Amino acid sequence: MSRLRVSVIIPTYNRAHLIARAIRSTIAALDADDEIIVVDDASTDRTAAVVSAYSDRVRYVLANHGGAGAARNCGLPHATGDLVAFLDSDDEWDADKIRLQRTFLEHRPDVLFCCSNFRSKTDDGVVEPGYLIHWHKNHQPWDEILGPGAWYSSIAALPSHRPDFRVHVGSFFLRELQTDYMATTTVIIRRKEAGDALRFADDIRISEDKECFARVARVGPGAYFDADLSTQWGHSGPRVSDTNHFALTSAKLLLIDRIWAADPAFAAAHGSEIERAKQQQYLKRARWLLARGRTTEARQDLRHLHHAPLSFRAFAVLPEPLARGAIALRKWLHKSPHSAAAY
Repeated sequence: MSRLRVSVIIPTYNRAHLIARAIRSTIAALDADDEIIVVDDASTDRTAAVVSAYSDRVRYVLANHGGAGAARNCGLPHATGDLVAFLDSDDEWDADKIRLQRTFLEHRPDVLFCCSNFRSKTDDGVVEPGYLIHWHKNHQPWDEILGPGAWYSSIAALPSHRPDFRVHVGSFFLRELQTDYMATTTVIIRRKEAGDALRFADDIRISEDKECFARVARVGPGAYFDADLSTQWGHSGPRVSDTNHFALTSAKLLLIDRIWAADPAFAAAHGSEIERAKQQQYLKRARWLLARGRTTEARQDLRHLHHAPLSFRAFAVLPEPLARGAIALRKWLHKSPHSAAAY
């Protein structure tokens, strides 16, 4: 059985105070001949100096400022491994993450990529395991989401400290249309087999990873490990995921059109699923716009909805100054100690 080498790409921007933790966790997870590529998205802090302390193990690439997707794309031509994995510079891996995924892919050459669950941890030490459910919000068992599971130990040996877990193999392409199942810091992909699909969106600043993973999922099957293999840290600094619903829903509508709707065979078979996904995003964006009194824009989204709530349509006809005044009055009444709600 041939051994698969791993290339890790870590995009970063102004994370001098955090990136050392990510690098240390990567080094702990890799073998000596694996490679680490840190792509600096034109940081203005001491990121370069911090990374230089690991120059014997890390390749530093300075990029023009273009966001996380562009930074990962900048790192991909430098990758020489059979497998490519991604870690955000404010997060970290478990020490056995790569061992588990590499070994599985060596045993299952038919599987194109792996992903897993992850835990969330805040700076004050609060840990929430199995955090992926907060992303996809699908309470079906993974046997139904992706396919029948098998114990990892039936496929390959487990590290002594790691409890056994189920592995599910199947197609993520339709599932990624419906919601978000693939967290970037958990994903590892066969680089050459993925081909041109292994590219992140560089024209949006959120869900840029979803475009890449959806395209990869169209190429071949993936495996989901039902175990936490990485930690997503909460912190006071900015995160790519800290954005408003307008940006998020706009990005997802764009991706639906240029990935799933642009695939003729898939669109013919799953047209209703594509339309359902678009309806959900239009509704979310209209709600966000109405909550801010942006009724002109909200009316544009409501025109796309087959069944918009009557309250949405009624509020959307208000001129924007009147809508914003009504929102301000409602907030004032809610906070006022003399409001009816206070008695």
